[in-house]
Amino acid sequence: MKLLARPWLTAAGLVVAAGFSAGAAADPATLEKARRLLVENNPKQAYMELIGLQDRLAGNLDYDYLLGVAALDSGKIDDAIIAFERVLAVNPNHAGAQMDLARAYFAAGSFDLAEAGFKSLAASNPPPAAQQTIARYLEAINARKRQTTPGWLGYGELGLGYDTNITGVPSDFGAAAQQSFGIVGIEATGNSVKRKAGFGNAAGAMEYSVPLSRGWSVFAGGEGKLRGYEGESKYNSLSAEARAGGALNDGPTQWRALASYLVFNQDGEAPGDPAPTNDRRIASAQLDWKYSLDPRTQVGLTGQYGQIRFPTNEVEDFDQIYLQATWLKSFDAKGQPLLYLSAFGSDDRAVNKLPDGETDKSKNLAGLRSYAQYSVSPKLNLFNGLGFVMRRDKDAFARSTTVEKGKDKFAEFLVGLNWQFQKTCAVRTQYVYTRNNSNIAIYDFDRSEVSTAVRCDVN
Repeated sequence: MKLLARPWLTAAGLVVAAGFSAGAAADPATLEKARRLLVENNPKQAYMELIGLQDRLAGNLDYDYLLGVAALDSGKIDDAIIAFERVLAVNPNHAGAQMDLARAYFAAGSFDLAEAGFKSLAASNPPPAAQQTIARYLEAINARKRQTTPGWLGYGELGLGYDTNITGVPSDFGAAAQQSFGIVGIEATGNSVKRKAGFGNAAGAMEYSVPLSRGWSVFAGGEGKLRGYEGESKYNSLSAEARAGGALNDGPTQWRALASYLVFNQDGEAPGDPAPTNDRRIASAQLDWKYSLDPRTQVGLTGQYGQIRFPTNEVEDFDQIYLQATWLKSFDAKGQPLLYLSAFGSDDRAVNKLPDGETDKSKNLAGLRSYAQYSVSPKLNLFNGLGFVMRRDKDAFARSTTVEKGKDKFAEFLVGLNWQFQKTCAVRTQYVYTRNNSNIAIYDFDRSEVSTAVRCDVN
């Protein structure tokens, strides 16, 4: 029987569809319970129900496939490989077992075997949902291979867009200034004027990595970004970052440590002689930890220490301690959905005092972010991002003379689509809406940005 004649269903989908064979009838209630547990996303309990029957039912196709799926999704990779191999010994054309055996090899770090399995499946012209799963795994395998081979990685990007509030200020600056400082009759000038304009973007990065022994590697590289506004050249910006570090890949565990230095330049139009700019310099050290709970689920932690300096406006200088926890889940379902969640917080300590010699702009941040992706086809996906950040000033009257403790609530909404028109190139179109609600009116604003960019990766 040809592979295409088999149903392309994996994990819970195939578990529900599969019927009992004659040998499995020895204990149909247990197998049905295992199916139900897998559908309910409880693979560990399904594994415990099935493993005790191995001596009696090993070799039965339905039992072995159920055991393999439960073991794989419970992190019992060796048991999963053995079970799927028994399935294929009975039926070499079992598409679900072929797919999940390749997934198990990937989870075990046997990337050559996993790649061979996925390429064999891809050559059989599977349905779009299976193509998307296979492509995602092959991309991950290529990424792992690059970590064990010296070479360059990078990208180049060009884009256009429109920004409705370049300076991030309220619509009625005079009223906001009166509420914030008790001063009547202030007119918006310079950076306080709400500005909108079209823009062009250019960005690029290159990074060279060298593998060492036992999963260790070192890397170094840089990234540059340029944005230019039509008719608002004072707000054109240029940033350049250099970074270097090391990484360790140890099975399901990944560590990455890096140090970086970023230069951001933007003139702005603040008053003064000499006029302060929006320039900043950021030096940081970061440590990332990621752990794969199963082939589709990853958790992570990030710790970062940064020094943020404003060369012409030193009262804004601060040191930051930043912590983040993440959760990433991909689903074997139509559209290959992907969901990413993060929770984070920071302690930002001002370096310099305000002119009164006592108050400074120290603050705390806490927030949540999400990112979701859905593949309409192997080359077209939709994505959405949501974010919420709370800010609380530490000192009284740090940003206002009339409001004692500043508190901000920042929200972000992102939606867009990504079309991969070539193997290494894609077009991304997106819309971003941001809103900051503050009890200090001068910091209230909303902003919309729409953009389209073409990005090509180098690897």
